[in-house]
Amino acid sequence: MRRGLLGLGLFTGLIALGILRSSVFGAEDIVKCLPPCVEKNLLSEKFHVVTITGQAPPSAEIILKIVAPNREFKLNKSGKGLGFVWLPIGHAEVKNIPGMCILLSSAKVSDILSEKDQKVAGLTSDFQEIYQQAQIHHKEDPNQGEKAALKREYLSGLIRILKEAGLYRFQEGAVKISQGQFEAQLIHPSEAPLGKYRVFCYAVKDGKAQLFNEQSFLVRSAGVAEWLSHQAHGNAVVYGILAALIAVGVGLFVGAIFKRGGGH
Repeated sequence: MRRGLLGLGLFTGLIALGILRSSVFGAEDIVKCLPPCVEKNLLSEKFHVVTITGQAPPSAEIILKIVAPNREFKLNKSGKGLGFVWLPIGHAEVKNIPGMCILLSSAKVSDILSEKDQKVAGLTSDFQEIYQQAQIHHKEDPNQGEKAALKREYLSGLIRILKEAGLYRFQEGAVKISQGQFEAQLIHPSEAPLGKYRVFCYAVKDGKAQLFNEQSFLVRSAGVAEWLSHQAHGNAVVYGILAALIAVGVGLFVGAIFKRGGGH
């Protein structure tokens, strides 16, 4: 009898939760990424376009956060050596940082979220959450008092480089909402890493951001690029020989073009 009452109570609770969720976000929260798989080859364009669409919760603004798989970066810090020559004076390896991080919003974020709520949700324009999750390892351990300052210095420089490459972006007004549906065009650079990309969908209403859906899309190499990538991981010797041959072939091809152009 008790088991029956417990099961009935659980069932009723799930129904109530479903009704509450439907009242806040609509009957169905379907988000799609098209294409679901981006394929890169040796002749890929400079960027691909991934269209993200879905049902927008009523009276809410939308923020999309697209995060690539984590990568490792080896960085050098330059400084003056011998009093006048700029030389590498520090080396560090940064881990646990996404190879790409893009924020797309339907409105000006500072108008719909306070700075505090942006930090809580991890939706800051300066990517402060990256500073918290990143791990940094120095070739030579610095003094305890210098670690925090060095970490921020290395990370700020790295994020600046990633921004210049289009891999870290914050775009307001990039999400369009019409008749209860939202749509955004994600520009995916060819330099972005391979792997599974996570798309976090936030609804912002009454000054609060709530994650209401999460989707993903895949980026992988195809054709000759896929085969070369496999050789790079499984047979370094073969990959090295092929890479050298390709480089020589490209050089000869470019030389022939310039020579032909000079002949005219």
